[in-house]
Amino acid sequence: MFQKYNLILLTLLLLGSIKSASAQTQAFPPHWFKGLQNQELEILLYSPDGFKSLPKCKADNIKVEASFAANRDYVYLKVNLENFEGESFKIDCGRTKIEYQLKEPKTKPSGLNPSDAIYLISPDRFVNADPKNDFVKGMNEKKYGREYPFGRHGGDLAGIISKLDYIQDLGFTATWSCPLLTNNEFKESYHGYAITDHYNIDPRFGSNKLFATYVDASHDRGMKVIMDVVYNHFGSQHLLHLNPPDSNFFHFDMKKVRSNFRAVNLMDPHVSAADKKQFNNGWFDDHMPDVNQQDPHMAAFLIQNSLWWILEYGLDAFRIDTYAYPDQKFMADLGTRIKTEVPDFFLFGEIWVHMPEIQSYFAGDNRYNPNHSHLDAVTDFQFKYAVKESIDQHQGWTSGVAKLYYRLAADYLYKNPENLVTFVDNHDEARIFGELQEDLGKLKVALGILYTMRGIPSTYYGTEILMKETENHGVIREDFPGGFVGDSLDKFTAQGRTAAENEAFDYIKTLLNWRKSSEAITQGSFTHFVPADDVYVYARISASDTVLVLVNTNQNDSRKVDLNRFVEAWPLGTEALNVLSQDTCHSSSIELPKMSISILQKKK
Repeated sequence: MFQKYNLILLTLLLLGSIKSASAQTQAFPPHWFKGLQNQELEILLYSPDGFKSLPKCKADNIKVEASFAANRDYVYLKVNLENFEGESFKIDCGRTKIEYQLKEPKTKPSGLNPSDAIYLISPDRFVNADPKNDFVKGMNEKKYGREYPFGRHGGDLAGIISKLDYIQDLGFTATWSCPLLTNNEFKESYHGYAITDHYNIDPRFGSNKLFATYVDASHDRGMKVIMDVVYNHFGSQHLLHLNPPDSNFFHFDMKKVRSNFRAVNLMDPHVSAADKKQFNNGWFDDHMPDVNQQDPHMAAFLIQNSLWWILEYGLDAFRIDTYAYPDQKFMADLGTRIKTEVPDFFLFGEIWVHMPEIQSYFAGDNRYNPNHSHLDAVTDFQFKYAVKESIDQHQGWTSGVAKLYYRLAADYLYKNPENLVTFVDNHDEARIFGELQEDLGKLKVALGILYTMRGIPSTYYGTEILMKETENHGVIREDFPGGFVGDSLDKFTAQGRTAAENEAFDYIKTLLNWRKSSEAITQGSFTHFVPADDVYVYARISASDTVLVLVNTNQNDSRKVDLNRFVEAWPLGTEALNVLSQDTCHSSSIELPKMSISILQKKK
């Protein structure tokens, strides 16, 4: 009996010592930066053992205000660094002492501009360069293996780094990876949009140190890095959701209510209050709790986290997921703070809607939007939908290629339409090659428009090898052949690709690398002409460069186009180089084969 009692006591003591060893106080953010315009900082302190008393800061010339959260496992520490010149200060939490560091920020982002071309990557499906991190102890995901469309396949940061030369050689100047932060959910953790740790890269992708390598390796090549960020929701396994500082951090009352996904609710003068609440506060998915950005402490956590990644790693841009769904005053405050500290940082928001009036509402400096978003751009879904319709349908008064004309005519709604991020598919939409009935001619037209149009073009990885899936998210986010151990084909090489795939690859490479050298495309004005008989013509013009783009969207017949109609942009007798065929053109008309695009550049 005595021995049994001693064994129980020993077990309890061991468990207690394990808890004490693991019960370390954490600070969010884990460190901060010197020399910022705004010298106010709110540190969220967490201790799994709870706080018996308020922590104290020991430093000269520093103002501190500490207060308990509703949940005594947390303390809010408001710090004013205006007169502080040290490298660090001590936070005394009783049994735990924290040496809180202040670092020099990296604040020279390149931002984005119309000369850029973005390569969008789903990292779990791109390249698995480090199989050792495929299975990480303590992670909740149960589906590992390429046989699971919604499971983890093993792609990682090391894989992206290993293919930066490949991406740059294709002609891309920037990479945008879907979220890389820790996503320790029990299901579908591969996509990254249910973040459970805002300060650490998912260990199955790599580490913060490897992320720094990725950014630095990109910058060394003259390439830019876009981080994908999410403010609308967290993953359900996030510490702040499992053990929240306050019940006000999330919209817990809406847990069983999905958003109605109607962004128009924000501007509709006739909107139902219930509908608007459902859009704003309804959960995006059952394991993605909706964040209450109106809570000032949650707002501070999110804004400081955003600045931390920018200033720690020297990022160039944020792509903001589900931009319309969070509280819009918070989003405006976020933009203000980022632009105050890093004016050249580029912000673009995902606005997945179906009307230009709704899309433009969020694009920055919209006179009808009471909240100035400070966005430099939004994702141009209207362009994407219009390009597909232009290729799929015969021209009507407002349909077919006329839809593209009307959507571009709506550019008056934007302050800087040249900054809109254009695309023909992405990680949420069916692959464009599949949508276009696997017709390479149609794909060339779509991409030719994308790469010569106003805006900053974004291309989803695998487009260059004719990835074609359309069924669902798990499938369209395809594994890149040659990126995984055991692949029978390596489509990163010409030898591993089919003739058609090499044709698509070479087409993209030719256009994108030519695009870099064309001042008209990267800096020029945009003039288009009313479509006629399935033919759409537009000009890009700068002081030293002129490009005329002619598109025949008829699927059955060629079109002979009289160039005299476009004399205001293309003077009679202009001698030009056909960018795609490399032929010289100087006639007053041009024959366009069925479903084709011609790109003419004025000879200098």
